[in-house]
Amino acid sequence: MMNSLKSFLSQIIDYAGLYPPASLPLEEAFANFVKYQTEAEAWMLSRFIIPAKRLVELPNFDGNLSFSLLGRGGKDADDFLENLNLDLADIHAFQETHKSAVLNMVETALPASAFAGQSSHGLVNEAADLFNRNGLTVFFEIVAGDEWQARAEKLIRALRKIKDKHVGFKLRTGGVTEDAFPSTKQIAWAIASVCDAGVPMKCTAGLHHPMRHYNESVQTKMHGFLNVFCAGVLAVTNSLNPEGIHAILEDEDAASFVFDETGFSWRNLRATNSEILNARIYMTSFGSCSFDEPRDDLRKLGIL
Repeated sequence: MMNSLKSFLSQIIDYAGLYPPASLPLEEAFANFVKYQTEAEAWMLSRFIIPAKRLVELPNFDGNLSFSLLGRGGKDADDFLENLNLDLADIHAFQETHKSAVLNMVETALPASAFAGQSSHGLVNEAADLFNRNGLTVFFEIVAGDEWQARAEKLIRALRKIKDKHVGFKLRTGGVTEDAFPSTKQIAWAIASVCDAGVPMKCTAGLHHPMRHYNESVQTKMHGFLNVFCAGVLAVTNSLNPEGIHAILEDEDAASFVFDETGFSWRNLRATNSEILNARIYMTSFGSCSFDEPRDDLRKLGIL
């Protein structure tokens, strides 16, 4: 296997078998995650996605398995902070009985009401401090809806100011209905914004296929994880503007993405192996309800 591909795909998939369209029972999803640890492509696998409040439902297990915990969120700032403390209590209780488990990441959606004023710095700072003091990196998500980009911009500005802490931006890249998919222009804007701010980003939903394509089941174009992460890596290494990023996101020809021993190229742009490793600090991972589909598609394309 090419070193560049190994660097690019290493720990890139967070397994989210609990969520649509798979929507598996917890015991089955977790059994899959445990089984995947023994398979040849286990190096591509990162964390098991589970709500913090459902940790208590996990069956007994051995080993240092990694988790990313979904916070409860909240309808407003007070509700959000109250739920945050409930999440922390659930995490600590689980850690007491599962010493070898790796619980160091949380993902949580901020309430839209937190962005009603001039900034969201207060709530973001307070939440980040609470999570960080408990040894947790937190990725904040902006829920979809009116003025999503304006709210996301406020969040990224807040994260920029605390970028020395363990915080990041979570981008929802799809779902099970057409309206759940952001446009390529929105994704390009998000990638350019987090790169400019020096803020890590992770993605979730709708990225279980490598290439952008039209999907019959949702009646829309689905984004490809190869497109999104190549765009992110090249944005970091080549200081791309949103227009340059957008072109990569729109490309539906797998032959445009070439991996070799010393790096990978998209058309006339290139990232070396060391640059890929550095950029993956900022383009961290994506949640997928399937671990099989990404691998199967990469094999069909002759990439894996």
